Amino acid sequence: MFFVFAQAALTRSSGQSAADAAALAAAQEARDLLYDDFLDGIGEDAGEDVDLGGILDGLDLPDGPPCAAAQRLADRNDADVTDCAPLSDRYLVVVETRGTVGDSLIPGTESETASAEATAVIRGLCELTEDEGQDEDDGGDEEQDEDDRVDLRCDEDRDWSFDPGDDGGRPEARDLFRVYLED
Repeated sequence: MFFVFAQAALTRSSGQSAADAAALAAAQEARDLLYDDFLDGIGEDAGEDVDLGGILDGLDLPDGPPCAAAQRLADRNDADVTDCAPLSDRYLVVVETRGTVGDSLIPGTESETASAEATAVIRGLCELTEDEGQDEDDGGDEEQDEDDRVDLRCDEDRDWSFDPGDDGGRPEARDLFRVYLED
C-alpha cells in the first residue's frame, strides 16, 4: 500500500515541477515581450501614445507567445498545459502529467495522472522619472541630447539614465522586471 502512495506522490511531484517550469516560462516570455515593447516605446519611431509607465508596471500581459512557451516547458517535463491565463501581473498555469501512477494493488489507479498549478509573477522594478532640474530649452545641442535621455528610478537604488539610441548603455529585461513563483 505504501508503494501506491509513493507512486502517486512521485507523479504529483512531477506535475508540480512541470507546472512551476511552465508558469516561469510564460512569465519570462511575457517579460521579454514587455522589454521589446519598452525598447519600441523609447525608439525614434515611437508614437506619443506609448504608455511606457504601463509597460514598466508589467500590466496588460499577452496570452499567445507566453502560453506557447509554457507548453514547451511542460512538454519537456512530460506534461500538457490544460490552462494558461494572464491575470494582471501574473500567469496561472495548470498542467496534467502524461505519466500515470502505473500498475498497483489498487484497481483503477493505473491510468491516474496528476494535475498541478503554479503562478508566476512579473513585477516591474522601475518607473520613469522626469529631470526636475531642467531649465527651458535654449536651443543648444548639448541640452537637446540631455533631453533625449531616458531616466528610470528602480528598486534597490539601481537607477538608469541612458540614451535610447545607445544599445550598450540600456538596461536589460532582468533589470526592469523580476519574475518569480508565487507561493
